[in-house]
Amino acid sequence: MREETQELVNKFQQEHEVYLDFKDLETYWVITARVPKKAETLHHVHRARKYITTRNEGGSVLIIPHPEVSDSYFVESWGAMDSFEDFVEKTLDRIRADMNAIDNEEAERCGTRCS
Repeated sequence: MREETQELVNKFQQEHEVYLDFKDLETYWVITARVPKKAETLHHVHRARKYITTRNEGGSVLIIPHPEVSDSYFVESWGAMDSFEDFVEKTLDRIRADMNAIDNEEAERCGTRCS
């Protein structure tokens, strides 16, 4: 991983309290993210997601929403990714979007009784 990409990843992890594990393997790339779910509990619950793609796949990414407890997955097309750094950047964007969706979901669940 290039130094500027590593700096981007470190900054992202610190700002969002996300734990990331990267595997830049010969034939495929894997990023596992543990994203905090901020609920009104004493503990921070983390949601894990695994993002997998192979080189020359044309942007298809396999996403496993709960890799520890389920075999379910879905596939998305993220467009061309020519390098591991492209995959990292697109994955960080996707994680950011997932975190916003989680926050909005929790706010919507609150309803009128939370105020």
